[in-house]
Amino acid sequence: MGKILIVDDEEAIAWALRVACEREGHSAFVAPSAEEGLKLAGVEQPDVAFLDVRLPKMDGLTALAKLQALSPRTAVIIITAHGNLATAVKAVEGGAFDYLAKPFDLEQALGTLRRAMNRHSNHGNPAETLARDSEEEFVGRSAPMQAVFKRIALAAPTDACVMITGESGTGKELVARALHAHSPRRNKPFLPVHVASLNVNLVESELFGHIRGAFTGADRSRPGLLSLADGGTVFLDELGDIPLPVQAKLLRVLERQEVQPVGGSEMHRVNVRIISATNANLDDEVKAGRFRHDLFFRLNVYPIHLPPLRDRRDDIPILAEHFLRRFAAGSPPRLTAEAVSELQSRLWPGNVRELKNALEHAAIVARGEPIRPDHLPSPSDVGRSHTLRERLAGLVRDWARERIISAKPEEPAELHEALLAEVEPALLREVLDQLGGNRLAAGRWLGLARATVRKLIRKYDLEPASAGSDDEE
Repeated sequence: MGKILIVDDEEAIAWALRVACEREGHSAFVAPSAEEGLKLAGVEQPDVAFLDVRLPKMDGLTALAKLQALSPRTAVIIITAHGNLATAVKAVEGGAFDYLAKPFDLEQALGTLRRAMNRHSNHGNPAETLARDSEEEFVGRSAPMQAVFKRIALAAPTDACVMITGESGTGKELVARALHAHSPRRNKPFLPVHVASLNVNLVESELFGHIRGAFTGADRSRPGLLSLADGGTVFLDELGDIPLPVQAKLLRVLERQEVQPVGGSEMHRVNVRIISATNANLDDEVKAGRFRHDLFFRLNVYPIHLPPLRDRRDDIPILAEHFLRRFAAGSPPRLTAEAVSELQSRLWPGNVRELKNALEHAAIVARGEPIRPDHLPSPSDVGRSHTLRERLAGLVRDWARERIISAKPEEPAELHEALLAEVEPALLREVLDQLGGNRLAAGRWLGLARATVRKLIRKYDLEPASAGSDDEE
């Protein structure tokens, strides 16, 4: 088996990792600081090292390069409780084998360890130092956003096609810009193309260019966006709106790196990376014949899905503070606890974009005072038809999460039965009230036999507000 170095100043985490590694049959060494970890690495030449970022003196990212110099064959797994896009990118681009955001469970860490031990060859030399983060940085500490940061970090230095999916307002263009900003193409053009805003008759000309006389009004030749972005990145937003004839030409660009202007017969070589985004279900579009399956597979080499804001509510307070700092010329207004609670209770169908607009509105209304709930605009009506379903799903997730966290490390509870005990009485009571206590009709609405309805009424000690005959229709 292998030698594992664990560098972390949190004794509980270091102990848990050491025990887990030893149970896997490895020899594990623990160091509470980067300096001590480097000494051990020089002597032991470990196969894998778990390296925390926040350490007492030298930080983990600084130690990463020194560790690689001391022990080039060591695969380094960066771990941190303060993960963001910059950390993920620096870790992966600095030569780390992988990146784990705290809190992580031991199975996740062991899975990463096994992959590191089973790698066929040592990771390569660190890539070129990255440029500074783009002006509009990502904000988020939730597990879903940590996963996004990690995927961006892994994909950025490559030329692979990336397809970004997610609801409107989740920040798909921001992901595309981050991929470009942290790539070797960062000093070349980044051209976003919002396909839905292009004239459907001119999409081909916009992308591939045209020669003089190609169509009415083409009084001169003009290069397309793909040629203008030569050496850089093109971001195709709303990918599903590209017409079928244009899709065939785009496939040629991906396969041969060639562009044919409208009306022209000659091919022009281009060197572009294509990143695409959509909030539509392209699988359905492919099945319906409106999107080429070969183009879909070619563009979807490396998917990145952005979670909706309602699935990362823990990020809302820090997103809010981030936006308020950007809006305020001097000292940003403070959010009251009531305002934070209100922000976290909303569904945000417009996602981060809607949150940003709501906070800008609140900052204007508050006029420098602490922001209260009444300073916020009314909740959006967008997606109102999904509101109850989303709220119910969110409540169930919160309910399950609280019980699992509070029960650890005890044996698992019977969550399904417990949930039924919570929701069945309310459901049964409402159906019976709406139907005047008619148990036969209630059974039909619930899809249950009349005897089952009676049993549930007895079980939960329910008595309809207006008891009708079981035989009433």
